[in-house]
Amino acid sequence: MFIVSIVARVVIGLMLVASVLPLLPVGAWIVRLCDFPRLQIAALTALALAALVLCLWQGGWSNSLLAWCVAGAGVACWQASHMVPYTPLWPLEIQSADGDAEHAITVAVVNLQYDNPEKEDALPILRQQDADLLLLIEYNRAWQDALQPLKGEFPHRQGVVEEKGLGLMLWSRLPLIDSEIRYLVSDARPSIFAEVELTNGRQVHFIGVHPTPPGLEKREGEGRHDSRIRDAELMLVADHVTDHPDDDWIVTGDFNDVAWSHTTRLFKRLSGLKDPRIGRGLLSTYHAKNPVIRFPIDHVFLPDSAKIVRVERFHPPGSDHLAFVAEFSLNGNEPTEPDPEGNDAEDAEQMVEEGLEDAQEASD
Repeated sequence: MFIVSIVARVVIGLMLVASVLPLLPVGAWIVRLCDFPRLQIAALTALALAALVLCLWQGGWSNSLLAWCVAGAGVACWQASHMVPYTPLWPLEIQSADGDAEHAITVAVVNLQYDNPEKEDALPILRQQDADLLLLIEYNRAWQDALQPLKGEFPHRQGVVEEKGLGLMLWSRLPLIDSEIRYLVSDARPSIFAEVELTNGRQVHFIGVHPTPPGLEKREGEGRHDSRIRDAELMLVADHVTDHPDDDWIVTGDFNDVAWSHTTRLFKRLSGLKDPRIGRGLLSTYHAKNPVIRFPIDHVFLPDSAKIVRVERFHPPGSDHLAFVAEFSLNGNEPTEPDPEGNDAEDAEQMVEEGLEDAQEASD
């Protein structure tokens, strides 16, 4: 039992460090990635805690073991608390639609994986989703050729065809009244801004993003990106939504950030948009091929006027992401109301400044 006790203490110590690191106000990629595996940290800590309880039961009372048990219980509860809002135990943040919603709109966020070897197999499953708005991430020339038979079903398109995971394309069955590509922070990372006309004549503003992931390798020999470019892009999007509170907004994409992180929660508070996952389930999307290490990083954020018909996932063959689908209706004309706390505005401003500086350094 001595070896079991030592191993359990080491695990709890490491999990404690991984729990504290995300509290630091820094953008270092190794720190920010500790935001991701909270469920896994809680599970590992619970296993180590169970081992220590067994040691106490078999070996008798020990103040040292008891202290480690208390620390382990604290870590497990703290990490698990981040998951509770994404279970049916929590009230829905966006209410469900009653029956068949009129003029419902379906949005699908699909990270195709640019080097996916199964491109032709993806065509039937994409068609099966019957999406009104299809955001295609990591869209390159090979995907453009592979999906050519599907293009006729989406007469309205906006986006950029790029290699190495930088392409981003919006396909729409609904008219795009106005659309454009913007480079908010990095010259390599496009965002799509569009105004979409629904079947009832209502217009909704759409933003599709795919910011730089923390930990992504920079140019050869220059290390890895931290989170600052990603964070800055999300804050600029939130600021844009805030500047137009009377409009309906859909903000979606591969955020390269988990739903419960400080940055994503800050984005929600500043924009006033809501997460359909709250009260329904984690619906994690990455990594598709490893269910043990899978996180919710592909998102659809909606206004207060939305009512959910369904949220679900599907797996585009060969991709390392599960796609995220949200079907919903827009009812009423409630303005988007930001809900900032404390120093949220100052935090966002600092994120933008640091992200712009980091992007400038990367381009020099």
